[in-house]
Amino acid sequence: MKWFYEKNRELLDSSVNKYFEEVLWMSKDEFRQWVIDLRRTVVDLWDNHNLPPRVGYDEQEIIEQFNQMHSFPVHKFEVIDELTGEKDVIRNTSVVGNAVNQWFPTMMKTRINYTKKDDGKSIYDFFAKDELLGTFITYATRHFKRDSFYHYSSVAKSNQLECYGYLPVSDDAVIWITEFEKEFRKQEKWDYWLQPKDIDKEYTGYNEELKNQKYLIIHKDDIEKLDIPEKCKTNVDYSKSEHYQIRPYEFKQKLFPVGLKAFRVSFCQYAVNFPPLTAKYLYEKFTQHLVGQPTIRIYDPSSGWSGRLLGAMSVRDDRHILYIGTDPNTDHNTTSNRTKYHEVADFYRKNVNKGGLWADEHSHTETEIYQLGSEVIRDDPNFQKHKGKLDLVFTSPPYFAKEAYSEDPTQSYKKFGQYQEWREGFLRPTLETAVEWLQSDRYLLWNIADAVFGGDMLPLEEDSRKILEELGMVYKGKLKMSLAQMPGGNRVDTETGLPKAKNFCKVNGMWLKYEPVFVFYKP
Repeated sequence: MKWFYEKNRELLDSSVNKYFEEVLWMSKDEFRQWVIDLRRTVVDLWDNHNLPPRVGYDEQEIIEQFNQMHSFPVHKFEVIDELTGEKDVIRNTSVVGNAVNQWFPTMMKTRINYTKKDDGKSIYDFFAKDELLGTFITYATRHFKRDSFYHYSSVAKSNQLECYGYLPVSDDAVIWITEFEKEFRKQEKWDYWLQPKDIDKEYTGYNEELKNQKYLIIHKDDIEKLDIPEKCKTNVDYSKSEHYQIRPYEFKQKLFPVGLKAFRVSFCQYAVNFPPLTAKYLYEKFTQHLVGQPTIRIYDPSSGWSGRLLGAMSVRDDRHILYIGTDPNTDHNTTSNRTKYHEVADFYRKNVNKGGLWADEHSHTETEIYQLGSEVIRDDPNFQKHKGKLDLVFTSPPYFAKEAYSEDPTQSYKKFGQYQEWREGFLRPTLETAVEWLQSDRYLLWNIADAVFGGDMLPLEEDSRKILEELGMVYKGKLKMSLAQMPGGNRVDTETGLPKAKNFCKVNGMWLKYEPVFVFYKP
């Protein structure tokens, strides 16, 4: 049996995967019915075939991706933060290794809590719950009927030469539309639609190029004078705007797979995996001084979605790893005594032969998995044999109740309903075990960030550091695990010119958010 899903061709080939122009031209009633059909199709594939609304990779593509990990030059992830001049930013933009997500179709069923009521929603909820239909239609209108991510249609610029031969070139919107209707429509390759534009709202984001763009703008009076097909005016509403941009698009563009991004980015937050290649980089960096040791024991107190496990499987051939992981999530069970972690590791061992020092074992990484909370694992007799013998502790723990990974009563947010209780009942004993089980002259890496929850900012960074220093660990600084480029729009402090985000850095002229990876040393 395969414990992972493959490419979601059923959704891509289904009747709900319309062309962009089909959805653009729909009436409100037609669009509503399409949304209903889309939701029903996605839920059926998800519940009955373990196929979430993601593209995915086929088995051979997964194998090829995993094989790339062994020789991937992760040392190149180290880049300089131009704000400080320090080479402390981890800039990983690769998707290699992300296929491990396919062992966990429940990732996008993880609820994200914003309040203390434990009533957060998941992406799955937006597809499955009847009471969220109206909200879904609103979001889908924005992303598919108005193409808010610019997946299918661009914006006509002054004297734009792109797509020359299929589109007019002009610095005047009226002339552009007139020429299109007269000369270009008959080619039946491109069309356009009109998008409301607030001409008083200036771009205030980080991309300097966008600040200087000149787009073609047409007024409602000119729209009424021109012979513009009604299908081009499907988003025209003079009660909301009198000015419009021209959005050209090419025919026969399927909504999916590119449109699947909308569900992950905009509908609600979703659980993300730790990047496997970043884990590989950290393992290799912080065990370099242990090369030649018979076995390097690495402990992951919150194994999550196997991103760090996969990173451990792919470390360099000059070291033999024992990955020790624990997580109480019973959604990861495959049989009574096996989990998805076992399945990921076995798949890697079977399909990735890296050669080198440990070639006879097909992988130089062994695994030892526990289905326990990290706050109680110290009581397990098998885990006790590692006391004082760990060579590295590295994890990304829960952010209290922010992410409801499962509904298991053993989940820390279920056991400890208040943050102070969680800090003393989960965070402190987890760190106490990590430090007590760690050898001297070894490191603990802690990936955590402050989070807003229930209107309060949870001091996860400060509390983690305080507890670890109380336990005798020496703080060595932090690495900055960069995220995607910051989006535009009203996120810069007008007085300082700096981003408003709490954690940010600057790489190659770009502002980037980052998550801290705190580095502690046990003397």
